[in-house]
Amino acid sequence: MDRLGLIGKPSDWLIASHYDASTLRERMHIELVEIPIEEVTSLGEVEGGEQGALVIYERLRAIVDQYQLNGLTLRCFDLLTTVKNTGCIALAKLNAEGIPAACEGDVPTLITMMMAKNITGCPGFQCNPARVNTETGQMLWAHCTIPYNMVESYTLDTHFESGIGVAIHGELPLGDYTLVKVSGDLSRIFAEDVQLTRNQYEPNLCRTQVWLQTKQVIPYLLSKPIANHHVLVRGHHAQSFLKYLG
Repeated sequence: MDRLGLIGKPSDWLIASHYDASTLRERMHIELVEIPIEEVTSLGEVEGGEQGALVIYERLRAIVDQYQLNGLTLRCFDLLTTVKNTGCIALAKLNAEGIPAACEGDVPTLITMMMAKNITGCPGFQCNPARVNTETGQMLWAHCTIPYNMVESYTLDTHFESGIGVAIHGELPLGDYTLVKVSGDLSRIFAEDVQLTRNQYEPNLCRTQVWLQTKQVIPYLLSKPIANHHVLVRGHHAQSFLKYLG
């Protein structure tokens, strides 16, 4: 049984963030453990740069050990007004250590990241669609944290929405990837093999920014997507994801 920690409730703006705990237990052998966000916000204000971000990592790593977690999701925006830094580095490090860790208290995304680990043995990049070109099939996806072991290089920046703390601009290898998302009750799954064609950096977006060449992603997103966050995984694994839930 995998134990996944929910550190704080899902962020208020998340769409389709619901989940079915009994279904997750029966079909994926997952136990959800609710943990008060105060276990992190009680740190109080930390230094605003990388050292402060590492303090947040150490607290989360201690929570992983204390509750014997195999993964977690963090209501990270609460840290901006309490700890005065971000969870971006902490989640990047945890994912690189093999502990799936999702942003914004997003349980379906955490479940998708757990599936990615089970199927591929690799971490996933939680990201949002930022731009769509319906004529070329090119899409821009972005987020402020990414597993350190997914990138060829990275630089540190501020968190996009708040302008404070530390976020990560990572440069990913070009080539084969899979974009995937599962619903929190496991009733729907989307997975498509895609190509990562280029990285970019613009200051008016979340800090890691990648362009994907797609076929079915755009029609799916413009009709009935499984929320905003999706997970990008290295390699072509769409068929394995689609078969995973039987």
